[in-house]
Amino acid sequence: MAVNKRNITMDFIRGISAVLVCCGHLRAVMFIDFNALQAPTLIDRVFYFLSSLGHEAVMVFFVLSGFFVGGSVLSKRFKFGFDSYLIARLSRLWTVLFPALVFTFLIDLITGYFYPEILSGDYHAQLVSGPGTEYSSSVLTFISNLAFIQTIYSPVFGTNGPLWSLTNEFWYYITFPLLMIAFGTVKQNKISRIIAIVGMLIVIYFFTIHLMDGFIIWLLGVLVFLVYSRDKMKYGYWFLSSTFVLFIASLVNSKIDLLKEYLPLDTDYIVGLCFSLFLISLRTVESTKWVKKYLSKIAFWLSDISYTLYVIHFPVLMIVYGAFYRDDQVQLGASSAFQFIGWLFLLTFLSRGFWYVFEKNTHVVRNLMFKFKNYITNQY
Repeated sequence: MAVNKRNITMDFIRGISAVLVCCGHLRAVMFIDFNALQAPTLIDRVFYFLSSLGHEAVMVFFVLSGFFVGGSVLSKRFKFGFDSYLIARLSRLWTVLFPALVFTFLIDLITGYFYPEILSGDYHAQLVSGPGTEYSSSVLTFISNLAFIQTIYSPVFGTNGPLWSLTNEFWYYITFPLLMIAFGTVKQNKISRIIAIVGMLIVIYFFTIHLMDGFIIWLLGVLVFLVYSRDKMKYGYWFLSSTFVLFIASLVNSKIDLLKEYLPLDTDYIVGLCFSLFLISLRTVESTKWVKKYLSKIAFWLSDISYTLYVIHFPVLMIVYGAFYRDDQVQLGASSAFQFIGWLFLLTFLSRGFWYVFEKNTHVVRNLMFKFKNYITNQY
């Protein structure tokens, strides 16, 4: 399903995944815990289930990242340049991350002034990814987050707990091409291969080994790319339907883990594997005119802001929690549902504005980094 070389379905999944992460955090802010409900209805159960899929959505992100980023490495394996690749990855991440860290610092000043107990970790148990005793907004932590070593050698910056996954993403970006160069899959000269082997061992020992579970799931996305590029089979809708059901079942299993006695795999692996099979089934699905006309607009809009939404929503929710729900969380009902939707719209449109100012201009930052690289190269 592609329009102008963009895959509608994958863009839609990426956008919805970011929204699900946001929904999970917003639900924790607004609503009482599910276990505190006296007689949960079917609507309650469905709402709490759907809004609890944030972690699984991150696993989906990992697979998609492996598909697109790992796939880009393999597709350029005969003319791969690590310096150009690194600039492309860093410009993509830093263009949003740097202003997001500044934004987090400014928002946390307000939160700390009015609701200091949130920053001190008093509500850590209630707030999914909320600040705990390791809260830090120091310059060193700021730099550490820009260097993507949060959760390994430093805490995440301020209240922005979701930044944990950027550490995973970045070191997967680094590890994979080093592996491919070291094993000769990506063509480089002998000196580059030796450097890649040494670099690979250093990176894995100091960074990736701490994040290995997610890396295996990320590599599933690379396998999907290989299937897309080499397998010419047309599967049909029976395969699409069965893999979709399997993926939904894996999401349900991630909450109740019924398979633990029969399949000794972490539920994250099962979700990643089932989603990868579902992605393979999407390869031969054609877009209808209706999908191209309507779904593509929603898919591209959400996909465009997905990264920005992910990295700026949580500090805002800490203020929302302190101002409206800290002492009076609600149960699901008509009024609270409208509040939930309202806050969600606010966060998405705030993200759209942030995207317009920063992420939309990623190419500008990338070009500046290339110019700086060329300047340094010419000097030496």
